[in-house]
Amino acid sequence: MKILSLLILASYLSTASASVNYKSKKTTSWNISNTSWNLSFEKEYSEFIARIGKAKKAGLCSTTDECLRSPKANPKYSALNPTALKSIFADCADLPYILRAYFSWMNDLPFSYPNALLPADWFSEENQEILNEIKELQIELSNAGFIRRRFIKAKIKKLRKELNGGSRKVPDLRYNASGNVIKSKVFVKNGDDVNTIFRNISNSISTASFRTKASESGDTKNFRDTYPVRIDRDSIKPGTILYDPNGHIGVVYEVTPNGKIHLIDAHPDNSLTAITYGEKFSRTSVKIGGGFSNWRPFSYEDSQVNFKTNEELEDYDLSQYQKSKDFTFNGKVMSFYEYVRNKLSIGNLVYEPVKELRELLGELCYEFQERKLSVDKAIASGINKQAHPSTLPSNIYGTDGDWETYSTPSRDARLKASIREGRDLVKKMIILDSKRDPALLYSGADLRSDLELTYNQEVKKCSVSVESSININIQMNLHEMLTSIYKQSFDPYHCIELRWGLTSEENLKNCQDSKDKLDWYQEEQGLRNTIDRDYSLKMDFSLFELGNAEISLVEQENISILNALK
Repeated sequence: MKILSLLILASYLSTASASVNYKSKKTTSWNISNTSWNLSFEKEYSEFIARIGKAKKAGLCSTTDECLRSPKANPKYSALNPTALKSIFADCADLPYILRAYFSWMNDLPFSYPNALLPADWFSEENQEILNEIKELQIELSNAGFIRRRFIKAKIKKLRKELNGGSRKVPDLRYNASGNVIKSKVFVKNGDDVNTIFRNISNSISTASFRTKASESGDTKNFRDTYPVRIDRDSIKPGTILYDPNGHIGVVYEVTPNGKIHLIDAHPDNSLTAITYGEKFSRTSVKIGGGFSNWRPFSYEDSQVNFKTNEELEDYDLSQYQKSKDFTFNGKVMSFYEYVRNKLSIGNLVYEPVKELRELLGELCYEFQERKLSVDKAIASGINKQAHPSTLPSNIYGTDGDWETYSTPSRDARLKASIREGRDLVKKMIILDSKRDPALLYSGADLRSDLELTYNQEVKKCSVSVESSININIQMNLHEMLTSIYKQSFDPYHCIELRWGLTSEENLKNCQDSKDKLDWYQEEQGLRNTIDRDYSLKMDFSLFELGNAEISLVEQENISILNALK
């Protein structure tokens, strides 16, 4: 892995230009002198994102803030950062908005973001009368006296309950099955403070902000900031946003010649990571609006907004939302994920099996190393020393507080999905070899043996160092991490041994977790077996309820890459 890291770094440095302080430092006061986004700015934005992503992958920065301040990651703009620029926070949903806002500020461009959303269900035809009545009451409220105001507020509350199907609680907009509607947006104005803008983005934006109907452009000032794009190399490029309806966002920073998509993503602990597109990202429907999208160009001058509708955008396309799981490319039926890679490959996609396996294991190694950083942050916070809560969160994948910051159920599920996808790729290449398919480029005599040899070589190159609860250093190579994946705890209240699936008698003795925590570890096995996340399931069970709950009745799927080679 050291050689791989050096190659990545060398590749990055060969394309990054030196930092040029071609004008004085920016002030923290936003200035809009370029009132419209055009193709030239979009090209520069794409290059800006590519540099950030490659620098992150090369290990030159580990948070969004670090990358934006690094002369190597951000050579064109880092020297322009004013001394008054405060630390910039970004989790997964914030990331694309923060990066777009930063670039807009640096280039004196307009910028906007949604700051209020409502469930799309509320705007159905049958609810129009209720909405109109609420609107009239809100107008009346502004001029009402004290007693009348109380009456009107109670009436509005009752009507909103009707809109919400009789429930007092508004659904979690991040996972709302019907999607959302933008109620209002903020447009940055001349003189606005950039520190305030970045802070407000972090406070306003969540994955719910992306969960809007893909086929709609929006209206007047409440337009949809992004639009779905064609699956091709001209449309999916550095800066393209990928929204996973299961609550995660990535930003494309590179599309390789053989069709692989590399992205950066951020996390609640403020870390920035680099990942590869695949089955870890779920597909979605039009009304939820996930998948690949680009920023919608717009202009803003004298408080007048002009934006391009979907129909006016050359690469607007809804084909990624087709209901069928089967896509066709050059007469071959394949999954959406294979289709994307084939469409983005320069020329016909040809698999070089040894190279493919080596790259796969390198990517998995990187994901485990990023997981280590996350686990280490949890241990450093001391949360593993705290008593375990009496119940799990309402849903372990989508929550808030310490659990969101320090747990890893979503990260671990995506990692398992990547391993499973790697296993399937190995199986596919073996089948292609047996058929002498021209889609496989291999001239050896025994593909299984060559791949097994490659596996054994590569897993030894990769390791993580785990410091046990009694400060003993434990080295885990990639094979050990792959084979213990179902044992590795996502629960931040567990000791580091359990977080890494080190469950030998000696390791458990070093762990020193209470019987209560060990019982939680045992009962969470079904959740660790789960690969495909479901944010709609009830999960706030107590220790004594969890074992018999339906979410615990999940068997382990054999996702072993090595077993596929036997």
